[in-house]
Amino acid sequence: MRRLMLLALAGALAAGPALGAPTPVPAPRPAIFLSPSGEPFRAAPGRPSPFDAWFDQADTNHDGFIDLAEFRADALRFFRRLDTDGDGVIDGFEVQAYESDIAPELIASYEGPVAGLMGPPQHGRKHGKRGAGPPIQRLIDEAEPVSGADFNLDGKITLAEWMRATDARFRLLDVGRTGRLGRAALEARLAASRKHGARVG
Repeated sequence: MRRLMLLALAGALAAGPALGAPTPVPAPRPAIFLSPSGEPFRAAPGRPSPFDAWFDQADTNHDGFIDLAEFRADALRFFRRLDTDGDGVIDGFEVQAYESDIAPELIASYEGPVAGLMGPPQHGRKHGKRGAGPPIQRLIDEAEPVSGADFNLDGKITLAEWMRATDARFRLLDVGRTGRLGRAALEARLAASRKHGARVG
């Protein structure tokens, strides 16, 4: 009997730490906001939220609204960052650099190849399924915004195509046709996209 009690006690002691130990909680993945032009903004300690970082950058006069001129200027600035050789065209190599170096989380968030939302699947590619990559916040559910501006599907994005996509995105976000995008309205749209699995726009 005593031996059975000792065995039971030993078993309880062995199981105790495992039962009482707290379950490890995985560290939260960093929040990423993708601007309408596809520029990634990442969370950082002591810094504004990724969305606020983009909005404050685009709202150059800091009046709480982004008008079309500001929206276009922000898009043009990012175009010039992507156009590394300065020839006025984002070519296939520069698109690849965007996907691999500037916004690798974008491709990681899909299980398969992706194409832009601004037109039909590009170069024979199909829209990918949402995968297990890091969560991305965005105002427009566009699979790959840079390639999404390639309207004629030739593998290159000219400045004219880029600005055409920029204007289309502004119109999509300017639901009330006021000619400007308010912070509160965009925040509400962002919250709705999170609630409905980013299927907004």
